[in-house]
Amino acid sequence: MSVINRATKHYAAQERLIISVPEWGDETGPLEIHVFPMTMAEVNLMQKIASKKATNIEQAANIIVVKAKDKDGKRLFTVTDRDKLMQEADYRVVSRIAEKIEEHFFGDVETQKGNLGATQSAATS
Repeated sequence: MSVINRATKHYAAQERLIISVPEWGDETGPLEIHVFPMTMAEVNLMQKIASKKATNIEQAANIIVVKAKDKDGKRLFTVTDRDKLMQEADYRVVSRIAEKIEEHFFGDVETQKGNLGATQSAATS
């Protein structure tokens, strides 16, 4: 198997986060937001849509726009929806979703940084 196939297989096999949002649901039940692992393209998009002095609120809206997907991996929001999320959506709900996404991804990053640092030190010794 080629290296790129192993890389994409690894990505596809990772656990996704599912966030239940009763406030945004319909007659069938709460909205389920599926959050797949972060990709380079998503990081790039977040950098493009973020202002240089983005507040935590703007960052929360940005992460939801980029990461909130349906079960098939289709984005639930467009970049143009960001302003409506910021101006017309309940702050408490938007914040809760963004916090869960950040906690899921960046909590793992902090753990991995510690492991990576130990590995790099051992490799350079």
